Amino acid sequence: MKLRVWLPLGLSVLGAPVTAQEVPNSPDYHARHNPQSVYYQGPGQQPAQQQQPLQPTGYWEMTWGAIAPSPVGGVVGAAVGSSSKEEAERTALADCKAKGGGACKVLIAYHNQCGVMVVGEKKTFTASGGSPEHAAKVGIEYCEANDTNCSVYYSACTEPIFHKY
Repeated sequence: MKLRVWLPLGLSVLGAPVTAQEVPNSPDYHARHNPQSVYYQGPGQQPAQQQQPLQPTGYWEMTWGAIAPSPVGGVVGAAVGSSSKEEAERTALADCKAKGGGACKVLIAYHNQCGVMVVGEKKTFTASGGSPEHAAKVGIEYCEANDTNCSVYYSACTEPIFHKY
């Protein structure tokens, strides 16, 4: 009976105090002893400095495009990379007129995507989409539902512009 009382008492006196950092199942212990951890402390090393989060170096400006054909002469005015819808429409109209088009009219303005102009036997159609292929598919399908002999006459995509800080 005396042995049972003195044995735990004797072990607690002989043992050194154990902190939470030295308990092998604690997160602190694993962080300091795992070489992949940013807190790894190898033999005689200090904890690694935690990396600062990456800071943005600039921003993306989404751009506009527009298509403005002339009803006669097969002239197409176009704009890509404009900073506003109004600018894209003005640029497309000016491009159409500069190429000799008369009565030019904006048929489509598109933002941060691709635009196509599809011509059929009797009419002209426009469409936009996330890629030139998607925009062409939509334009051809719409044209074929309303006209015959449809083909893509013009296609272009707007590209975002990166501005550094």
